[in-house]
Amino acid sequence: MLDLAAGGGRHTALLRARGHSVLAVDRDATAIERRFAGDASVEILAIDLEDGGPWRLGEGFAGIVVTNYLYRPLLAPMIAALAPGGALIYETFMLGNERFGRPANPDFLLRPGELLEAASPALTVVAFEQGIVDQPRPAAIQRIAAVKAASAPLPGWAIPPRGVS
Repeated sequence: MLDLAAGGGRHTALLRARGHSVLAVDRDATAIERRFAGDASVEILAIDLEDGGPWRLGEGFAGIVVTNYLYRPLLAPMIAALAPGGALIYETFMLGNERFGRPANPDFLLRPGELLEAASPALTVVAFEQGIVDQPRPAAIQRIAAVKAASAPLPGWAIPPRGVS
């Protein structure tokens, strides 16, 4: 499992509690290193995801969790890093959040439907929400849960609907 932009490790802890090994990635790994010191099932990678590398997300993740973080150049590589059958859970702020405070810069706010667009056609959407929430504080958010097909068709191939040849 990959906890991308892991922060203090809230999602890493949830994944560990459910028996998963986790790669926790964040620019500042101080808090997560302290929290998971000695846990051999948590690998911590302190990197700036936005500095251009040299690094790769890797591949074959059974699941990827991202919250309160947006760096658009990572969307496609992140989806590609999912294993067949892997799940993506992603939640972050969207346009309209500027009414409630930070982030307010459009570079860090999703456009309406942007997560749906990023997931298509590689992932099957299980759930999608966008709009205003009151908890834990008022915000404009988008969230998606999506799964990569267990066996994807070859790139450029499409399976036509029944009755179409």
